[in-house]
Parts: sequence; C-alpha cells; structure tokens
Amino acid sequence: MNRLKMMIPPLPWHRPRVRPGDGSRVVLLHGLWRSVWAMEEPARFLNDRGFETLNLPYPSFRQSMDDIVDHIAREIGPSSKRTHFVTHSMGGIVLRCLAKRYPELITGKVVMLAPPNQGSEIIDWLEDSPLGQLSLGPGGMSLSTSRVPREVPPFDREHDVSVIMGSKNIVPVFDCLLEGENDGVVTVEGGRVGGVKRLEVVDADHTFIMGEEVVLKRIAELLED
Repeated sequence: MNRLKMMIPPLPWHRPRVRPGDGSRVVLLHGLWRSVWAMEEPARFLNDRGFETLNLPYPSFRQSMDDIVDHIAREIGPSSKRTHFVTHSMGGIVLRCLAKRYPELITGKVVMLAPPNQGSEIIDWLEDSPLGQLSLGPGGMSLSTSRVPREVPPFDREHDVSVIMGSKNIVPVFDCLLEGENDGVVTVEGGRVGGVKRLEVVDADHTFIMGEEVVLKRIAELLED
C-alpha cells in the first residue's frame, strides 16, 4: 500500500481512470477531500481479477450533493455491463443519493467502506465554524448527523449492499466525539442503514481501509459471489 499516493489531494487535472476488463464494471468513489489516487489500490486489485474499473474523481467539497450526484451520473453513463460500486466514506452517501435519483445506473452490487451512514459527528462539531464551513464546502456540510438521516434515503431492498467498517483508531483526535468502536472518524454503529444486507468489521483505520489486503480480498469476494 502506497500511503503517500493515497493522500494526494484533489487537483484540477485529475480525470477518471478507466481500466478495461472482460468482467463486469466496478465504479469507485472516494471520500471527502480525497482524490482519484485514494481508490487506486482497489481499482488495480479488482482489474487484476478481470473487472473493468472506473475510478471516478468528483468535487466532494466544492459542490452541493445534488450537483455532485449529477456530475457522477454523467461520468458513469449507461453501460451494457453489470455495474458494481465500491465507495469510501462520503462516497457511500453520494451513492445512496445516486441510487435514489439514478437507480438505473446501479445494476450490480455495492460495497461501502467506512460510510457515515448516520452522518458524521465530526461534521457536527465543525459546521458552526466559519473555517469548518470553508474547508468542508457544501458537499461536506451535507454529512451532518441531522442532515444525512433526514435527506439521504436508505437503499432499496433490491440492492445487494455490504458495509465494511474499521475498528482501528490510530490517531484518537476525535475520541471525545465518537462513542463505541470506531476507526477514528466513523463509529461502527454509524455504518448501519436500512437496506444493508451485511456489515463486517475489520482491523483497519478510516484513512487507509481501502488499501488493506484483507479488505481488498473481501471486496473481490463480495463482488464475485
């Protein structure tokens, strides 16, 4: 796992990364303030196993959630292939909104890594701060615990949705905000939402969960079933 590359911030010249494959398609969505590089490990791993992958950057903090969803829908476009999704953190909330507005794009399985499905306590803490509002932008501000349950619908039961949460808190900066088992950013219980068929917990932290070998192997297993 190349942790330095995974932390490269979003830059204007980043473009979607497509890896052709004979199998079904997997769309990968990163989290808040992350870039296309954050999801390169799972994209490469899945492509090596025959999947076609679309690693898709999006303006996570510069645009509203509605605009983000429209942007992603345009980038994905229709496909004759079955289309799965793998998301990290905010990417899971974006996908829930996409499933409501563009259900025809989600024709395969969903694997969500460390999603704040009940909203983020950290966003709650920052939302009254001018600096927090500036850094989070309209996309990040939509992730509060008051807005996500109210504004973001759960998945329909027809979707095969798996959630993988981390339990390793290596930088306990937000311990005072998080109750119970957590990955330093999201609690395990915070990953639950209606429509999820299975929730699993691994020994991983929030920032790098998508690069852990045990997680990569489990993603492939879930998509190949």
